[in-house]
Formats: sequence, structure tokens, C-alpha cells
Amino acid sequence: MITKIEINGFKTFTKFQMEFAPLTIIAGTNASGKSNLFDAMQLLSRIVDTDLKTAFSEQRGSASELFTLYENGSTATEISFAIELLLDKNIKDKFGGTAQLKYTRLRYEIAIKQIINDRGVQELVIVSEFLNPIRHELDKWLKVYIPKKGLEKWRPKVISGKRGVAYIDTDSDRVNLRQDGKGGIKKEFSLNNINQAIISVVNSVDFPHALGAKEEIKNWRFLQLNPEDLRQPSSYLAKDDITHTGQNLAAALHRIKNSDPISLMQINRRLNALLPSISSVDVIDDKVGKQFVIQVKTQDGRVFTSRVLSEGTLRLLTLCVFLFDKDHKGLLCFEEPENGVHPARMKLTAKLLMDLVSHFEEDVDQELRQVIVNTHSPVLVGDSFKLNNQNVCRIWLSQLITQFVTINHVKQKIQITKMLPVVKGASQLSIDFSENERKLTLASVVDYLQTSDFEQEIQQIEDK
Repeated sequence: MITKIEINGFKTFTKFQMEFAPLTIIAGTNASGKSNLFDAMQLLSRIVDTDLKTAFSEQRGSASELFTLYENGSTATEISFAIELLLDKNIKDKFGGTAQLKYTRLRYEIAIKQIINDRGVQELVIVSEFLNPIRHELDKWLKVYIPKKGLEKWRPKVISGKRGVAYIDTDSDRVNLRQDGKGGIKKEFSLNNINQAIISVVNSVDFPHALGAKEEIKNWRFLQLNPEDLRQPSSYLAKDDITHTGQNLAAALHRIKNSDPISLMQINRRLNALLPSISSVDVIDDKVGKQFVIQVKTQDGRVFTSRVLSEGTLRLLTLCVFLFDKDHKGLLCFEEPENGVHPARMKLTAKLLMDLVSHFEEDVDQELRQVIVNTHSPVLVGDSFKLNNQNVCRIWLSQLITQFVTINHVKQKIQITKMLPVVKGASQLSIDFSENERKLTLASVVDYLQTSDFEQEIQQIEDK
């Protein structure tokens, strides 16, 4: 689970910071930076798993276009990311090795620079890299989002009163990778034109905290569901987990049906609550075509395959599958979940998203689950706000603003993304925002939603 991000020098982000709840909904108009945040997170997810050239080549635009552009045509010299994570204690590597983390709260930082190498070719290099445990007294997020009775599980006592060892750090000419504990293994890597993050080469539980952080970040999932992919049957050879575009939905449903029939019953019940016209959903083994096919039955007894289902029905089915799939854990970043869904179903969609994430106030030993949504839908924002649980769900408003920065002693005008939380009353945050910023955000979101009912609801909350 990601709990905080800081970005500088990437696209429209300059000294940007934001915190995340289990469910975070980011609202805003087009070109306000919502998708840029997902782009930044997707780049970081690739950086921890491959070399810089490959990671940047998979982004939209060339590498140089990802650095912040200033008014005079120059760009930022560095891109830097810092994220704070909450991890499950138990980890496993690809070789079957297992380990238990001492510290579930970690902060990872990396800075990347464009240089001209000896051959006169532009190149990306690592400037610095750090991975550290987060000290108790500095950990505001846990105090805001996790009840006292749950703190012990996520904040082991052993970290208190002493400085945790850095698992990755950078000095003047090298990056150091350390095994847990002062007497553990230490590996040193020259900082001379290094073009791959050190965390990306960690593959075993010999370095458990570095591996835990890497696996968390690289397994972030970015959903851009394509109705045509959702409609397609899955071949016998298809993987049984859903891709970012929705492929393999039938294979995932088939796995659940065979391994956990009760979960399939729960998917049916939840989908029926969302779409009462659908009485049941099943997956058929088409032995002739050597494929799995999703099939739904309506209340009037008609049967249809997924090939003719609407986009909204398929999107809601996909969310139901994630909800009841016991193999699903980690972060889902979801672009515009409202697409194809009727506004009348938006409140139920918001509730479905809430149920899909971890609820720390519940005394349940569960896998960490998190969802970040970006949306254009005022209806989804309004319905999510009314659910009134800020320990689970937070809404942020994304805006593009003009700011002046000084570059090489010259003042430059720049368009930057600013995201501010829509908070109720005296609700706490782990990041400090001024009272004026809070009020401006409430005023802005009322204007965005363009509804007097929402304005009255905010006023009632503020008056309490």
C-alpha cells in the first residue's frame, strides 16, 4: 500500500506531495494532471523492475518530454520520486524463500538525471537512491488512518528508540545495498553512470525489506479496461489473472469457480445487487473452442455470453471479481470507473470500491488492498463523499495552476498540478495544508459538482 508520494521534475509536478487512503478518489477536469499522477506511478513501478532506458521507453512520449518543461523551453535537470509504503509482514521470493519483515513502514527515494555521455548521446542515470524504515515519531499516516488497537500489527515495537538501518543509501560515489541488521551482508555499486535502480536487482529474501518494497511497487496495477478485451473468451492457455485492459476475465472467473465456488456465489449476489436484471453469472468450458466463456442469465430467463454485454456491466463484473478473488491484493489504479455505468448505479459503484479496500477499523487479518481512482464524474465524487468514512476514503481535487520558479537565477513561469484534499470539518491529514487551502478546495469541489445539495451537505458538516 502506498501512503504518500512526492514528485519533482516529472511532467506537471514540482515539489508535489500527496497522501493516500485505502481508497483515494482524484477528481478534476481534463488536463488537470490526474493521468500524469498515474503516469508517474507507472514509471516508478517499471524503474524498480528494469533498467531506466526500458522503463522510460514504455511511457507516453520520449524520455526528455517527461522532464518538467519551463516557459523558456528548458527542462528540469532531474526527476525525483519519494514514496512511503505500508507492507505486509510476510514476503516470498521466486525461489520459494520466505521471510518476515521487521518493519512494515518504509520510505523509498530515487533521483534520475539526463546527461550527455562520452559518445555525445543523451543518457539517463541514477543520481541517488534510498530505502529506509520510517521512524515512529515521524509516522503521521499510521496515527491518522489506523486505530490504536491496530497500530501494534503495523508498527513493531523493535523500531522504537533507535535509528533503523538504511537498506539502500547513497554516498558520494556509490550506492550501498544492505542486508537487514548491522552485521548483515553489504553490497556496493559504483555511482558512475549507473542506469538501473539497485532495488531492481534484488530478487531474494536475503534482502527482505528491499525485496518487499520492490514487489509492492512493481505489482501496482493500472486498469484501463477495454470493453472489447473484457468481452473476449479466454483460451485454455491464457493466464488466470485479469490484465490492465481486462483480458483473461473469463479465465480468472473460471479459476475462482473451480477453487472457491462460494466466492462465485458472492460475485453473483453482488452483481445482482448492482444490476437487478441479471440473476446469475457463470463461466462455461467450451471444449470445442478450447476456451472459457462468460455467460449471464437475466431475470426473465434469457442467456447471453459476454460478447454482447454492455461496457458498464462488464466493468462492474470485473470489480466484483476483484472483490471476491482471494488471490487479489495490493494496489489498483483505476481510470474513470464511471465509464459505461449509469449515474443511478454510481452510489452502489462507490460502495463497491469502498468494500474492495482494507478497512483498518475492522479486526480482520486480511491482505492489504488499495484502490486509487481518477474520475471526471461529479456523481461518483458526490456519492463517495456521502459515504462519510474518511479513514477509508479520501477525495482529492486536481487543478492546473500557474507558478513562478527560479531556474539559474531567472524567474520562469510554469504550469503545475496541485492536488488538495476535500476534507470534512476538522478531519486529520498526515500532510499539512493551510485552513485557507482547505476552504478553497471545498469551494472548488462545490463548483466542480455544480450542485446546491452537495454545498448544503458540506455546510452542515462544517457547522457541526
